[in-house]
Amino acid sequence: MSEIRAFQRAVDDMDHAAWEALGVNRNDARCLDVLQEREPMTAGALAEELGLTTGAITTLLDRLERVGFVRRTRDVEDRRRVQVELTPLARERISELYGPLAELGREWFEPHSDQDIEMLTEFFRHGTKINAANAARIRGEHSSD
Repeated sequence: MSEIRAFQRAVDDMDHAAWEALGVNRNDARCLDVLQEREPMTAGALAEELGLTTGAITTLLDRLERVGFVRRTRDVEDRRRVQVELTPLARERISELYGPLAELGREWFEPHSDQDIEMLTEFFRHGTKINAANAARIRGEHSSD
């Protein structure tokens, strides 16, 4: 289990280095990560996903828009809604920072069997569920204080 903790610390360290290189904080980086997977999204959906208030997401998006990492556009079907998406600059910078890691990962997985990869995938899938459940438990305990 110490290897898992060391892995988690290394991932945290790498992410922190990337955030510093981008000039963003943790919440900003989480927003960029969510958008990278599911853009475009409404500001409200982003706030909910990140566990932020509407005021906090507005401030966060203002900050990311100022540095050129996101753009907000009116929804074509409902002009009251604002869609948020990454800019080409954000995609480029994220790719510069995380692209080499993705390539190393592909190289590492290449010689492994489909069964090995499925086992690792299931390990991470299960670990994600366990961590999400534990975070919810902790939040529930703290909110009742």
